[in-house]
Amino acid sequence: MKNKKDKYDILYSILDFLRMILVAFIILMLVFTFVLRKNTVVGSSMYPTLEDGEHVIVNVAASYLTDIERFDVVVVHSPDNKDLWVKRVIGLPGETISYQDGILYVDNKEIEEPFLDKNYAEQVVKQQQLKTFTQDMAPVTLKDNEYFLMGDNRNNSMDSRSVGPFTRDKIIAKGMLIYSPIDKVRYVSNGK
Repeated sequence: MKNKKDKYDILYSILDFLRMILVAFIILMLVFTFVLRKNTVVGSSMYPTLEDGEHVIVNVAASYLTDIERFDVVVVHSPDNKDLWVKRVIGLPGETISYQDGILYVDNKEIEEPFLDKNYAEQVVKQQQLKTFTQDMAPVTLKDNEYFLMGDNRNNSMDSRSVGPFTRDKIIAKGMLIYSPIDKVRYVSNGK
């Protein structure tokens, strides 16, 4: 009788262990679907903030739990929904956005862009013989649910200047942790 009870105890222990592994797996899947997502930066549209080939974990939960603010780094579905793009929020719903002589204007007020790498911008202007790092752009007025997004590498970015504003439902993540290469580990979020 004791031998039979020991067999059941072992069987229950194994089943309990398997159940624990299954629950842990489900929790991990939920976290990596609704809270965090691993991805790799492809392209140079956000250079030098993000570099091609960097491995990131994007913060999906933050885009739903906090407001989207100017200069947030966000992940969005591309207009054709085939890719994910990383861009920076420049304009918020209801605002009028324009660039004149390389300066951002929001509702006709000059806004500084402290996240732009001044040395890199000067280098690009000199190498490409440009007037300014960010080219002039006629005013664009955003609707109630629209965001104007741009890459930090202004002359090498497909963004709202060419595809139009993005609606809120296209924004799937806000902020990201760069975890590889190890010497460039950092968190990129608002204005950084």
